[in-house]
Amino acid sequence: MNKKRVIVGMSGGVDSSVTAALLQKRGFEVIGITMQLLPFEEQRQSACCNLGAVADARRVCQRLGIKHFVINVRDRFKATVMDPFISAYASGQTPNPCVACNRFIKFDELLQRADVLDAHYIATGHYCKITKTPGQDRYHIKAATDTAKDQSYFLYMLGQSQLKRLLFPLGRYTKPQIREMATQMGLVNANRPDSQDICFISQKSYRDLVETRVGTATIPDGDICHMDGRVLGRHSGIHQFTIGQRKGLSISAPTPLYVHRIDTETNTVFVGEKDAFRHHKLGVHTFSTVSGDLLNTESVTIKLRYAMAPIQATVHHHQPDHATIQLRMPQAFIAPGQSCVVYKNDRILGGGIIAPSVVPA
Repeated sequence: MNKKRVIVGMSGGVDSSVTAALLQKRGFEVIGITMQLLPFEEQRQSACCNLGAVADARRVCQRLGIKHFVINVRDRFKATVMDPFISAYASGQTPNPCVACNRFIKFDELLQRADVLDAHYIATGHYCKITKTPGQDRYHIKAATDTAKDQSYFLYMLGQSQLKRLLFPLGRYTKPQIREMATQMGLVNANRPDSQDICFISQKSYRDLVETRVGTATIPDGDICHMDGRVLGRHSGIHQFTIGQRKGLSISAPTPLYVHRIDTETNTVFVGEKDAFRHHKLGVHTFSTVSGDLLNTESVTIKLRYAMAPIQATVHHHQPDHATIQLRMPQAFIAPGQSCVVYKNDRILGGGIIAPSVVPA
């Protein structure tokens, strides 16, 4: 297989465009691949994965003088990302579609195209690093130099077979440096804003999406209860709530109240003061490790959502795809459906999806 040929996933944004340019400068033969992920209506409304983004990717490839292909993965994206996202919210969980896309779509599709096109490597514009143990065929995922842009949290599911063929050229750069490079290269998207939205709900809320797909007539209502058992009001569907939510509860109280728990059997949303409910232990399903080995160690930190500081914990990983996480300090607002990612300093050890049942302190 040609080790100087690389397939680059190109979204039309500045990061993937500079990724392609940097690899070309390093002497690789670069081929750009843009994936059509969204159904036509969502693609028309999306702020990031629209037809303009596809056109930008094509123009960047023309500027660099490299081949560009567009592939249709809409059906697979709907089945593995969009539909589970809707089902999760309808069942009171808080899913992370970017994790699902990385797990089921992005890297698998790029590797399949690489095999067809006789390319050894694939690359994306993610901000993170891959390192290799000297003298061993063992690869690691590490946080990016730009901590504000680090995306290693979303890549914990990558294993050895993928990492040995994967390149992340942006891991040692900052975002301002990438934009400056794009400007110097004359790339059309040098100043294109970063997308802050989930690609398939850019023009509406996730609540609207769930209601449109599921149908409001089939969504049961239920009580909003205080943690002490008092009924404070009614709601028209648990999909309207996420753990830690404070605004939009449609109830009145003398002190701010937050969503602490969602009971899917009774469709009850439990609210309370900020410190009313904390967890010291949680279960994690779909658990995997970067090394492929079982993970049992006490000296780790974890992140229970992307934008949080790591906290100390112990991992009990006795089954291949399940783990129990013991927290050193009890935590509030742990949302089932989000990813629990395990770190050793700035290196990813593994992670999985927070299970619906958690244990209060």
